[in-house]
Amino acid sequence: MPWDTRESVRLGDVELAYRVVGDGAEAAVLVHGWPQTHACWRHVVEPLSRGRTLLVPDLRGYGDSGLARSGEYDKRATAADLSALLRHLGFSSAVVIGHDRGARVAHRWALDHPSDIEALVLLDILPTRVVMDTFDRDSASAMWHWFFHRNPELAATLVSGNVEAYLRHFFARVLASGAVDAETFQHYVAAFSDPERLRASFEDYRTGFTTDLDRDQADHARGLRVRAPLLVLWGVDGGLGGSDVVRVWQEHHADPAAVSGHAVPGGHYVPEEAPEEVVRAVEAFLRAR
Repeated sequence: MPWDTRESVRLGDVELAYRVVGDGAEAAVLVHGWPQTHACWRHVVEPLSRGRTLLVPDLRGYGDSGLARSGEYDKRATAADLSALLRHLGFSSAVVIGHDRGARVAHRWALDHPSDIEALVLLDILPTRVVMDTFDRDSASAMWHWFFHRNPELAATLVSGNVEAYLRHFFARVLASGAVDAETFQHYVAAFSDPERLRASFEDYRTGFTTDLDRDQADHARGLRVRAPLLVLWGVDGGLGGSDVVRVWQEHHADPAAVSGHAVPGGHYVPEEAPEEVVRAVEAFLRAR
């Protein structure tokens, strides 16, 4: 894929880098997570671009995108970037597919700008408010990095200079399986080796405990729900295996019957560990829609 073909545009307080693949009338936006960039979609871009235009950005503070002048990395600000990018490229709505942190951005986008979202696909997450309200000893141990990252200055100071070793901890299993190859891993290492971008990615986590959580709780309490058809996929060997994922998301949707989903092979890095299953599930979901 022509990952070296990159465009950028200033949207508000950030310079956003993105790739465009395909030229179909329907748009789809692929939103990456941490510790990744647009490159996490490399295996699904070609098949998903058939008959569509794919917009594949790096989120604010990540990859080739710039740092936010405001210093804000909450999900509302990041979702607003993507809404503005969609319009900049001449589209009024899109299918949105998000993984990990990007799926949290996509969820916020669907709440804040529902007319933008034709259909929503969320990979390997539960809603932020649910995660925060259900931490126990086991889940907190598995997700220890959330608590570490919520102190961005300290975390960036300790990780800077040791980025490769730090990321290797998270990618150890998929490096061993070959789901993430050495070249892609080194791309991720380079993307987080700038201390300011590293800190920005940790700010993304910090806001999950503060601004993002407050908004999610308040919106849920006042009855705000996702309205677009929703597909949820998760790795059978990932951290959501013991959760009733579809039921949880039905509770966050205006029409529970519009929510579907299932587990796919592999663990958390769904687009890289189970790309063929993701493409099949997304295409079937969009046809049924």
